[in-house]
Amino acid sequence: MRLVPSLLRKSDMFQRLRLLMQLPGYCLLSWRLFRDPRVPPQPKVLAVLAVVFILSPLDLLDWLPAIGGVGELALLAVVLRAFISAAPEDVRAEHMAELGIRL
Repeated sequence: MRLVPSLLRKSDMFQRLRLLMQLPGYCLLSWRLFRDPRVPPQPKVLAVLAVVFILSPLDLLDWLPAIGGVGELALLAVVLRAFISAAPEDVRAEHMAELGIRL
């Protein structure tokens, strides 16, 4: 029996692919939440720091062979998902309804 690393399992790959497919919706919703004054500043600061890290010329995730080139995109999706979750629920629901997004 051959052991497959957890990052390469089919179920993990499908979950990562689904997360990447939702990235445009995460970006749009995050931008609207970022501009909304009802969202506290702490999640906004963390989101900005994460985006700066992802856009920096240093490729700190490239040394991980299983993550490789999609590492930054996956990290961006995870950060945006956390930022969206940190926004007040009523504000998040309002923006999602306006955009017609269901995440």
